[in-house]
Amino acid sequence: MLTAEENAQLTRVGPGTLIGDLMRQYWIPVVLSSELVPGGRVKRVKILGEELVAFRSPSGRVGLLGEFCAHRRASLYFGRNEEAGLRCVYHGWQFEPGGRCVDMPNERPETSFQDKVTQPAYPCAERGGVVWTYMGPASRPPGLPDLEWALVPEAQRFVSKFWQDCNYLQALEGGVDPAHISFLHGILDARDDAMRRALDQAAVGFGFTSQLERAPHIEVADTETGLLIGARRDAPAGQHYWRITQYLLPFHTMPPPEVGSDPVFPSHVWIPVDDDHLVNWCISWHPTRALTADELAAFQAGSGIHITAPAPATSEAYGDIRPVASRGNDYLADWEAQRMRKFFGVPGPGAQDKALTESQGAYDRSLERLGRADLGIIRVRKRLLEAAIALRAHGTPPPGLDPATYGVRPASMLLPKDVPWVEGAKKRLTA
Repeated sequence: MLTAEENAQLTRVGPGTLIGDLMRQYWIPVVLSSELVPGGRVKRVKILGEELVAFRSPSGRVGLLGEFCAHRRASLYFGRNEEAGLRCVYHGWQFEPGGRCVDMPNERPETSFQDKVTQPAYPCAERGGVVWTYMGPASRPPGLPDLEWALVPEAQRFVSKFWQDCNYLQALEGGVDPAHISFLHGILDARDDAMRRALDQAAVGFGFTSQLERAPHIEVADTETGLLIGARRDAPAGQHYWRITQYLLPFHTMPPPEVGSDPVFPSHVWIPVDDDHLVNWCISWHPTRALTADELAAFQAGSGIHITAPAPATSEAYGDIRPVASRGNDYLADWEAQRMRKFFGVPGPGAQDKALTESQGAYDRSLERLGRADLGIIRVRKRLLEAAIALRAHGTPPPGLDPATYGVRPASMLLPKDVPWVEGAKKRLTA
């Protein structure tokens, strides 16, 4: 249980906040590269409480500027996308992607005012089909994180994203919670007993003949970049079945893959829009081969972690990725299915996670009661607070600024009971 003060410290992300300043030390995904067309329309985005616009110049350079013009605060969403930069249509002031005012046509030629004006701007880079930005104070940003999914060829990954109506930490905590899969994502057996799905698939995939337990033993280990969260269940022949999640500061998680000899790996990036909303980036990738047509079709249809059915688009920030399944329509829950076939009647694991984290409302962690199964969540909060406080109090660089430390994977595997899990899984956890 956190104090009310600690809860506020962990969940507020605007400029000058403890966690907001920590997150600004890292590269942050903004939009898919495909969303910005050379010379095309400007796109509204909002990150860490800051209202911004993203665009791609006619020659292909990406810019990320504060939405409201430095002159009289007109929205640059309506700006003209020209080669030299984005031009405000109110009085014609033009800003290049670095934020310098390069033209001020409503001022007399002899004035030097243009040289004194800048627009808020953040550097951008592209990798893995994603536009990333650095919003921190360093004049030379750290290198882009060497996430395996962002380095493989395009045919080996699928990336989607959706807007979520809750604080980033609520969603992230769901992503590091190994104990909920037996329940939230469970399927009822013929006796209406809450069982199956992920654990049954594990049993079949490893050749087990009996059901695996629903209450795993949780262990957590520190890494250079974050945490390993291991969920251990008994397995036949003197073995343990381990499902290992990677948490990488400050907002990356990699849940364990489905069981099989050739798994596709999943990952999330939980990016705060503001204190009350986030964008949930969802990635499925394979390290060595192209995704199959069937795999792609399933992801495009919204299977697994992905949600790909948006409500009618608006021009607001993320107005094109707000899922049609929402609080207002009970997330399209099938109540008969919940009574007879499923532990929870909302269709799809991604939508199920979204529904329950949003159902928490403005989550006051000082009121919760945590158990042994919540160890991973407790350690994630502690790691975040420690890194943020060390940065604020002592200027200590946070973990994960070395790009190479992101070269990891999650894992699902069997290990002999006498083998330490971190050591036994080491090779499988390295990209």
